[in-house]
Parts: sequence; structure tokens; C-alpha cells
Amino acid sequence: MKARVELWVRLKVVDLVSQTAWMTLVEKLELGDDLRGLVHYSYWGMDAEGSDGMTILSEIDRVVRMDSAFTNQNKHLYRLIVEGGGSTGDLVLEKDFPMNVAAKHQSERGGIFSFDCLVRELHSNREEGFKKRLNARLKAVSVSDLKAGEVWRVIIRGRNEDEAAKRIEGIIVTRSRREGLLLNPHYQHFEIISSTRLEREGNDPKGKVGTVGIDPARKRV
Repeated sequence: MKARVELWVRLKVVDLVSQTAWMTLVEKLELGDDLRGLVHYSYWGMDAEGSDGMTILSEIDRVVRMDSAFTNQNKHLYRLIVEGGGSTGDLVLEKDFPMNVAAKHQSERGGIFSFDCLVRELHSNREEGFKKRLNARLKAVSVSDLKAGEVWRVIIRGRNEDEAAKRIEGIIVTRSRREGLLLNPHYQHFEIISSTRLEREGNDPKGKVGTVGIDPARKRV
């Protein structure tokens, strides 16, 4: 059996990188009127082959829990998701949509949308290293086509999803001191791997307009 696998990891404690990025985007780049929230994850996505989904899930879970290159149980929350094979971990991705309290109670026009933006290096040397590291430790399971990087979950207001999505590049890609922050285009690139429409007055996803994790209802962009 071959299945797509995702590993999402974030800190249990306050993420100073995310906190600094938020302050810069809101105060220096003056995006506070529309930016509602920001979450920072480490991310690995890969194809895995094994006898069945549960074998793939349990074997990859065994390896990533023992290898600090992926997770450190003392300081990280994680979610491991196998397409058709379930998931495990203590990170509840489908509810991880923190919104700035002050912004959340402002008058809204349109809707609130969350975009998961995967930032990767232009060259794949780092990803090849992770793939070799996993395959050297896995038993009866092998991985290929691995993508690794950071995911920034950007929660933003917009009249509609298309308008909100068009604004993401201006937030993510650093073009000048006044535009973008979260990646350097000289050695990084990004893609939006999923989107979710949120309720106006809360932080729960609205219906199944898009969910995180590998799911038929997930909206890939």
C-alpha cells in the first residue's frame, strides 16, 4: 500500500518566532486591520509504502518520536496523518486557529479565512537528508517524494476567499522592508497547501469548507 503522510509539529510553549513575526506584521507592516492570527509549524509531507495504513502510521510514529530531528516530546506537540490509515499525536490541527482577541471583535466585512502556507528551500538537499534519515530507521516501511519546511497558518479577513488568497503573497514573501516577512525569495519558495473558512465570531472551522489534515473535504489550493 502507498499512502500520503503528513507530520505537523509545533511548540508547546510560546513560539517566539511566531510572536515576533506577528508583531512585525501588525505594527511595522501595518496589517493589523486584516490579519487575524498566525501559527508556525514544522512540516514534513511524504509518500510512504507499507503493508497497510496502520503499519505505516505506527512505524513512522515510532521513528519520529525517537528522533529529535522531527519531534522532541518535552517541547513539541505533533500530529501524524496517514491517508486512509488514521492519525496520531496530541496536536489538534482542526481546532488550531487562534485569533487575536482585539481583532476578532472588530466589525467584519466578508469572512475570515485561514491559509496553510508551506515554505521550502529552493534546493532539495535538506529534504533528501530527512528522507535518508527516515528510511535508515524504518522497518517494513519506506518513504519517498518528501517535502520539508515550515508551514505558516495565516488567518486573514477578506471579502471572499479569492481576494484573501491574493493577499497572502504580500504577507509571506519579503520584497522590501515594507512588504512581506516570512520567506526570502532568494533561497525559498512557498505554496498554499490548504485553506479553511472560519466563522466570523469564533475560531472553529465552518462546516467542511476546508479542513486540515488529509481528508476528502480538505480544500487544496
